[in-house]
Parts: sequence; structure tokens; C-alpha cells
Amino acid sequence: MKVIRTIANSMLTRAQRGGEWWLMVLMVLASCSSESSEEMVPAPVVTPEPEVVQEVAISFSGHEEEEQVVTRAGASLSEWATAFKVWGHKNMDYDEDTGVYSDNQTVFPGYTVNWYSNSAATTATNSSNWEYVTAGPPAQTIKFWDWSAYAYRFYAVTNWEGTIPADPEDYVANKAYGLNAPATPGGPHVFTMLTNCSGADKDEISANMAATPFFTRLWFSTGKLPEYASKQFGKPVVLEFLKPYARVRFIYKYVYPREGIFLRDVSFKPSDGTAIARKGTLTVSYPLTGTDIKESYTTTVDTSDGALTAFTEDYDPENDSKVYTQTNKGWYVVVPNVDQGSYTLSVTINEIARTAVVPEAYMQWLPGYSYTYIFKITELGGVEIELVQSAVTPWTEMAGAQEVYNW
Repeated sequence: MKVIRTIANSMLTRAQRGGEWWLMVLMVLASCSSESSEEMVPAPVVTPEPEVVQEVAISFSGHEEEEQVVTRAGASLSEWATAFKVWGHKNMDYDEDTGVYSDNQTVFPGYTVNWYSNSAATTATNSSNWEYVTAGPPAQTIKFWDWSAYAYRFYAVTNWEGTIPADPEDYVANKAYGLNAPATPGGPHVFTMLTNCSGADKDEISANMAATPFFTRLWFSTGKLPEYASKQFGKPVVLEFLKPYARVRFIYKYVYPREGIFLRDVSFKPSDGTAIARKGTLTVSYPLTGTDIKESYTTTVDTSDGALTAFTEDYDPENDSKVYTQTNKGWYVVVPNVDQGSYTLSVTINEIARTAVVPEAYMQWLPGYSYTYIFKITELGGVEIELVQSAVTPWTEMAGAQEVYNW
């Protein structure tokens, strides 16, 4: 107030000399009285601390959860395979307008991941007894999550007997039992697996199937929530392994009591008369860039050995002891086929021949899935498809410790 008081005293003296001074000083007084007498101190400039991103090792985990078979690593897979090869890639660029992931960089160029019992959590890279860091040769070093990456992709196979090439992108030299993996620059990583579930008896069938590699679905994540809550960056990578086989069965549904209904000459087969393959090759392609985030399949069937002319035995829910010839209990094991036509059921019911056709749209057999076709027998002995009732389920309900194809 000292400054304001001095100006006021001067104002009174000058007001006696002329009115114009009085008006001028009133304007000065009004402006000064709105200001604070306290000294204004500017706020300090705070320099933000650089963001510290914790390095987290990439690890692999496996266990069985509610009706979901994952790596078969913690238990089941280790019973049949104690190692698998894993490939990992990251996309360092992403176009929000087109949804295209690009700038692919290899993280795991075919690392061997080994099973060591009771070793879980003993190292940074071992989350459930599976370890990939080794002294070599070739040396396999620890890998960390890259938080600046837009996406990660992982996939793996068992029974790999090849070597890791000097150039991680050159997979042509890699070989494995019944498997090779050529790569097209910029294209998907492709595995072609010999698939054989044929044989003279159950032991031979089991041996052929055991020799076929497991392979995984593509594990993809952008690290975003909530879309990838279970696949966030920083968490163990959980891979779902499966064998390149499908299984098929057909069931009769009796609308009326089945007493007095007699069936013979049963045949469920391709409508065009071709054989049902139990041998062939399955090619699985893993996209490394672009918009695709799932694996894709093609199949080349071989009907020269072990092919079936038809499915002739139905699965009987009232007689679970039925064991099919050259198949596992209650199911026909076949080569996956995503490019086949319709199937026709022919059966004689109480001496009356009946047929029913399952459209092509319901005959796409993917690896690792079970397919059930239900035919309804009506009062007059006719046969019809009730909503086709093509029950498609993952092949996970088979109980433990049987043949290798129980996944």
C-alpha cells in the first residue's frame, strides 16, 4: 500500500492545479489497485523423468486349463516330445487406415526349446520347465519384449532335425522328418508335413501318427487390452500344439424306440465315389505381415495306401465299447481335407434302401477338430439330416495317456 499512498498524495496536490490531472491520476489509481503487492515468482520448469521400460524376458509356458489344451508343455507334450523349435517375429510398423502390419523382424530364428523336469522358474526364460537359452552351438541368447513393436507372432513345430541357417530368413536348408520349411521373402513361413494315419493294425497306425510332427496355431498379439488380455506383451507365450489329423464319426438318432429297427449295408462316403484319405501332406502357412493374423491350411491327399472306401460303422452312444477296425475308439481318424465335396449316407432300414446327403459346406475337415454327423431315423424308417447337426469341436476331450494323438 505504500506505493498507492504516495501516488494518492501527489494526486491531491495536482488536483488543486487543474481538473485534467485529476482524471489522469484516477485512471492510474484504478489500474494499480487491481495488482497484487506480492512479488510474482514464475513456476519452476519440471523436466519429466525419462520413461523406464522394464526389460522382461520372453518365455514359454504350457499347462492345461478348462477344456483348453495349450502347449501340452507342462505335461502332455513332454510325454511325446521333449523339444520343439519356435519362430518369433515382430512387426515394427502398422498402418491404422489399412490395418496392415509391416516391417517384419525375426526374433526367434528357429530356437530349440527343451524340456527339463522340475526346472520351472529357475531362470528368467523358464516359466514351466521349458528353456531356450543355451550355450550352443549354436548359441541361443535371452530375448526381451520390444515395447515399441506393434505386434508379435509366434509358432512352433516338434520333430525338427534341421540346423539354424546363418541367415534367419533362409529356411530352405532346414529339413526335418517329414517336414520342410521354405520361405518366400516377404511371404508367409510355410511348413509341409507328411500326414499318415494308415497301417495294417493299430500299432502301425499309432507309430505312423507318432512320427508326424506337432505344430501350433499362430500366436498373435498387439499387446493391447482388452482384445489380447491373455496375450499381452510381457506374459509367457502359450502355444497350442496339435497333430495334422481330424476325426469323424456319424450317429443315428432314433426318434422312436429303436427296437424293431434293423440296419444293414451302411455306407457313408464321398458322393463322387472317391476314397477317404488317411495319408497325405498338410501345408500350414503362417503370415508374417499384412492383415492376416491366423494360420491357413492346404491338403494334398494320397489314396495309394490305407484309404477307406467308406465309413461303415456308426458311433453308438448306447454301446461305448465299440472299437472300429484300424481306428481309435468310436472315431475314424483321417487326413484333414478342406477341399472335398458332399458325402452320401446309404443304409438299408428294415429292408428299405434310404439315402441322405451332407452338403459340401459341412465337409471341411480342419486339423485338430472332431466332426459328428447325426442322422435322424423317422417313424417310417426314412433317414433325414436334422439341421445337419455337424457337431464341430476341438479335439480335446480325449482322456490322457493313450496314443500320441490324444491332444
